[in-house]
Amino acid sequence: MADVDSTLVSNRNATPRVANDPWNMAALKSTGVGILEVSTDEDAADELRFCRIRSNAVVRRVLLSCDAVASAGAMDIGLYRTDDDGGAVVDADFFASAQVVTTALKNSDVTHESGVYGIEDKDKPLWEALGLSTDPGIWYDVAGTVTTDMGGAGTLTLEVLYVDGGA
Repeated sequence: MADVDSTLVSNRNATPRVANDPWNMAALKSTGVGILEVSTDEDAADELRFCRIRSNAVVRRVLLSCDAVASAGAMDIGLYRTDDDGGAVVDADFFASAQVVTTALKNSDVTHESGVYGIEDKDKPLWEALGLSTDPGIWYDVAGTVTTDMGGAGTLTLEVLYVDGGA
């Protein structure tokens, strides 16, 4: 039988001890919450911007809640540059791909739904999970990109729980 330790445990057991990244041991987490009212006016490719997080944030969970939006409606959930930074898409389905919103959801965890932000990325700052070599020190908008026209009106709420990765 073999023992298998996570990096956090291995670092604490090492001689001399190895410091863990502070965001992996942090007790204080931050939350960004965005609430939007959608209607049949939301068509494919429309952007729904929910909240803003820094490039050094370590995302723990992305939770989607919604009313049932009638007979149709789906969106990717990902990252965009802020409007002040050009507004370009960074990765439209970084968290979720074609997430259906036709049935009511309450805190549905869509953090790794698309597989782009893998479970192996859970301890990495966004910039690193995005494959960048250094932290650009910017803000990203967590946004939905409509993939199927909204078939009715409803409330969409996206809550992003994260740890600030530092200065």
